[in-house]
Amino acid sequence: MNDQLTAEIRSLVAKVIKLPAEKVGLDADIFSELGVDSLLGVEIFAALDKKYNLDIPESRLENVATVRDIVKLVEELTAKR
Repeated sequence: MNDQLTAEIRSLVAKVIKLPAEKVGLDADIFSELGVDSLLGVEIFAALDKKYNLDIPESRLENVATVRDIVKLVEELTAKR
């Protein structure tokens, strides 16, 4: 995993959910542990879309549960360019 990308995504998630980045662990479940609901989830992925110029297919989101999953998804989608 790309360390810079990981830090950027942790920071982005932390900003959306209004937590310090150090509280956003890579393996924390974003829904049960970080309190992300469906609206915040949409905000997170909209911010990712905007920051990395991605079009994340909705079908890919159902397997995303942790920040690590988000990082892997962004890495995968940006590598396809």
